[in-house]
Amino acid sequence: MRGYISSKLIQALNTATGGKLLDKVDGFAGTSTGGLISIALANNVSIDTVVDIYTNDAATIFTKNGWLTKEELQARFEAQAGGQPMPESPGILGSAYKATGLVKILSPHLGTTTIGQLKKLLAVNTAQLWDTSRTPNQWMPQTLNTEGVGGDFSNVQLLDAALATSAAPAYFPPHDIPGFGYFADGGTFANNPVLNGIEVALSKPGVNGLADIEIISIGTGVSPEGIPPKAITNPLDWGASYWMRPWARDGAPAFSLLNLTLDAASQNLGKITENILHNQLVRINPVLSKAVALDEYTKADYQIMDEAIDAVINGQNTYHWNDAIDMVNRW
Repeated sequence: MRGYISSKLIQALNTATGGKLLDKVDGFAGTSTGGLISIALANNVSIDTVVDIYTNDAATIFTKNGWLTKEELQARFEAQAGGQPMPESPGILGSAYKATGLVKILSPHLGTTTIGQLKKLLAVNTAQLWDTSRTPNQWMPQTLNTEGVGGDFSNVQLLDAALATSAAPAYFPPHDIPGFGYFADGGTFANNPVLNGIEVALSKPGVNGLADIEIISIGTGVSPEGIPPKAITNPLDWGASYWMRPWARDGAPAFSLLNLTLDAASQNLGKITENILHNQLVRINPVLSKAVALDEYTKADYQIMDEAIDAVINGQNTYHWNDAIDMVNRW
């Protein structure tokens, strides 16, 4: 639910600029939960509505995958794990959640609108699991976009794009986009969408080069998360069972490989873009006091996220807040 952070910061920045942010911005780029926000805003869903969804609809979004009873799951896990008891963790023998809750929440706002019907630029990352347009067939990173970069996505419905970009492995099922096949979360290759957004923006009529581009990049928070030395008592133990262990242990997070991929990809792309654009990019990404997983939404989780949001706004330039306001006011 860390899209709550991004949406609240967008809401606050829009208020601080008298609505100029969302009125003047030319387009949106996003991945995973950021892709959901980008799709909604590109379709003129109000930022207040987006914030309300992240605040009140988490339980519906994370509709558990109940195709097996707990007893059936236990029996299946023990059969595969040599009698070991099944931990209380998601995504072991199937995706943790169904996409039905997300469909229920998004359908009233997206309807059957397609990417080609949007007025503003949109770039949303998602991983195509089997691209038959290439020889040999293979999985491929894709940026579903309004400008025809990498393919014609004009007939892709926004709802399909939303379900594809947010199909986090082990959490949500791969999503089938008609005519393209199955997709998984774009965070597997570009959790920070900024470079993909630049690529698409450079293809927009009237954009002559990087000098014509300014970006406000808003993250979902920096977690104090990694794999501490105490978790690696014997490096030779770190095979697939450790890297993809579906529970936290000795300070290492659940699904360590997935979390490392998402976080490191975001940090790497952000660093490269900052070195290319310099003062044409303002990056706002608050620091969380404790880790908040993508499917956690307790009262304590919201308190952690609210504290991080408040630190950005009240800390002023510590997190480039004033720089973002100044950039918008120049538009």
